[in-house]
Amino acid sequence: MQNSGSVASFRKLTPEMMVSQRLAMANDIVETTKSEVAMALKKAAPALGIDGTCYHILDILIGLTAADDWQPNHRPLVAISNEKLAEYVCRSKRTVIRCLKRLVEAGIIAYRDSPTGRRYIHRGEFRQGKLGEIERGYGFDFSPARQRVRELKKLGVQFAERLKAQKDARRTVNRLLRAIEDMALLAAKEGLEFCDVQDAVETLSTKPMDVVTRAEVLQSIYEMAVAAFTPAEEETQETDSSLYNEMTCAGDIDDIPYNNTNPQSLKLGIRQRRSAHADHSIKQNLKQVEAKAALEKEPRSNFEAKVKPAEQEDPLESISIGLLKSALSNLQNSLGFEFNNWSELLKASGDIALLIGLSQSGMQQAQAKVGRYAAAAVLATTAEKALRDPLLISSPGGYFRACIDRAVDGELALHKSLFGLAQSG
Repeated sequence: MQNSGSVASFRKLTPEMMVSQRLAMANDIVETTKSEVAMALKKAAPALGIDGTCYHILDILIGLTAADDWQPNHRPLVAISNEKLAEYVCRSKRTVIRCLKRLVEAGIIAYRDSPTGRRYIHRGEFRQGKLGEIERGYGFDFSPARQRVRELKKLGVQFAERLKAQKDARRTVNRLLRAIEDMALLAAKEGLEFCDVQDAVETLSTKPMDVVTRAEVLQSIYEMAVAAFTPAEEETQETDSSLYNEMTCAGDIDDIPYNNTNPQSLKLGIRQRRSAHADHSIKQNLKQVEAKAALEKEPRSNFEAKVKPAEQEDPLESISIGLLKSALSNLQNSLGFEFNNWSELLKASGDIALLIGLSQSGMQQAQAKVGRYAAAAVLATTAEKALRDPLLISSPGGYFRACIDRAVDGELALHKSLFGLAQSG
């Protein structure tokens, strides 16, 4: 059984201080070690509000305790003066006194004051390479921390989980805000109503709330923004469904067929039932087939010369300057300015080409194939990928030329790469 601790008469007792004193007088002592308690305290210190000078003092005190004193039949005491602690932490004596009281009220240590106010420890004889047991000691008692070791471990785990949740929530908030901004630009381009979503985002920015709650609310706003594009898709599906129904035999009248076995009459009837539109469609299809066959017989160079730029798929479809600004974060940091409009991106194309080692003629050839704006966007995306992972793209110039060739063939999904860079940035 441990002896009850004592508090000097000059100290003003508080309820928290009395809780620490009761933990120090507990009889059912928890079996643990100095290292286990020290690790639990360091992980739980932020959750207990122990930081700065208080954490420094706690680290010094627990380091001065002997490992053998943490055994169940011993008491983990440490004796050091306020002046010596102030010298160690380079703070005033009053600051040290306030920090010690804070550690006591946090349930980590307890006061064990002597009648004279001095702090000292008298031990028994030194035996078998170990310190003797404490026969009489006064100072600070770590028994409260020993009794709460399981609770401290739980506090540390919960604090780490809360930090992770807040970090993930901040990333979610940034990602959703960028996505909603890009969707607003797309809605303005398509002429869709997007005012409700923008008003909801502005209202959310003015309300004080924790980041986890803000991420949850913003997720619902994002779903509302996605729903703003849904009606157009449903209308298109209904239109396609109605056209399909018109083309099928559903709803036709089941009349008794008239069978004429005369082959000449059968051919004549088929010609009469053909509409002028059907004849025109067949002629158009025949012309397309003949033209395709003629082009396939020609050399590849002649075929590419006859392809008009307007027939190629636009590589800048669904790409806004806001998306580029969000995705090309590393590139903008390297260049020292942001891309606020397309003209600024075009002006920076020369510096970006030098950054990835692309020649001026290579850039001019790319512009001739896909245009100035598309070439600049592909160039900036290539540079951003090379800056983020230099080992992944060993030859940025060759990677850029390959992307241009894919854009010419209509196989480059540049918007997917930019969305991926924006989300991972």
